Amino acid sequence: MRLLLLLPCVFLYLIGVIQAAPGTATNTTNTIINDSFKTSSFTTRTIWSIVSSSVLTLFACIYSAIHPNIPSPKDSPNRILLRRLGIMIMALIAPELIVTWAMRQWLSARLVTRQFKESGYPNVHPDWKPEDYTWTQTHSFFVLMGGFMLYVDEKPYLTLRHDYILKLIHDKCIDAPTLTANQIYDKSKGNAISKGLVMLQVAWFVMQLITRAIYHLETTQLEVGTLAFAVLNFITYAVWWDKPLNVQYPHPVYWKSTDSRPDNHIK
Repeated sequence: MRLLLLLPCVFLYLIGVIQAAPGTATNTTNTIINDSFKTSSFTTRTIWSIVSSSVLTLFACIYSAIHPNIPSPKDSPNRILLRRLGIMIMALIAPELIVTWAMRQWLSARLVTRQFKESGYPNVHPDWKPEDYTWTQTHSFFVLMGGFMLYVDEKPYLTLRHDYILKLIHDKCIDAPTLTANQIYDKSKGNAISKGLVMLQVAWFVMQLITRAIYHLETTQLEVGTLAFAVLNFITYAVWWDKPLNVQYPHPVYWKSTDSRPDNHIK
């Protein structure tokens, strides 16, 4: 349903490309430099206003829209920072790869959610309401991003995949993770408000270009390129809406079997 709402954004992107025809660069420069020409504040713009608006929108698209996976406990802060910078550079050079990554995780999360529902994910606490222990799309994103860490003898042993969790619960080697969707959201560094503010900034930038296209005003190539990032940003946010943002530590799951080791149950 959310993807259907993004179709108008693709249409508006095409309008922006049409408006940025070759031959308008000279007129654009004259409009920006000629400060003595008496026009409205909307048609007379400075280079700083164009660059600052585009850079701010690009930063929102590249930094805030990316939902990285949980780092390994062995990773140093510098390694985590370098990995994040690498993802940002990739998003700047090839933003379609980030969209592909997000859509792939979204499809995988839907599959994992269906598998847990079909397996009859157990009631882990008799006092909980059904909605508390239901496996949700947020749980699926969380496990796909490395959210559950198996601890053996109080030490981190293995990042659990979704199929490992189901098998170990069936073999009674671990208890079902007692982690609700609200607790996962609490680990997240982003919520609906913060994501909504970023999308508002991007939507405001898009609306400005739409208005300029309606009134047949010139649009710079920088703004057209930023508009393309904005369209991809909407798609990324839509498919990653239920994925936690910038979670630093996985949820511990403790090994309780005394008769076997994890290697006897999972590879």
